[in-house]
Amino acid sequence: MKKVLTASCLCKGVKFKTLNKLRSVSNCHCVQCRKTHGVFGAYTNIKDKEIKFLNKTTLKWFKSSKNSKRGFCNKCGASIFFKVDKSDNVSISAGMLDGKTKLKTFRNIFVGSKSDFYQINDKLPKYKRFAK
Repeated sequence: MKKVLTASCLCKGVKFKTLNKLRSVSNCHCVQCRKTHGVFGAYTNIKDKEIKFLNKTTLKWFKSSKNSKRGFCNKCGASIFFKVDKSDNVSISAGMLDGKTKLKTFRNIFVGSKSDFYQINDKLPKYKRFAK
């Protein structure tokens, strides 16, 4: 079933809609997500071709590792996307989505590198690194 959702950064310099159902949310506790979001990153995922941009005038990409990049707004600083090179998918920061999403969080990844100032108290699966 298709599910169209809209999303934007704080200043609306990046606005888009999804054209299909999104994957459930994965909480990532890796160092890069901590540095990007200030805590952990909460990401959903979709095929690149299933995003329709309504505005992307402030979208910029930062090469965050040898095989991935992060999309952000160069005006308001919002962290919007994570993308692995040569992948047909893009991860979307779940907080960018407008209104009720009906998405559920299904796992915690990279818990081996989470910070010590918070606890993971949910009963969701926890993976020391990435889980396929």
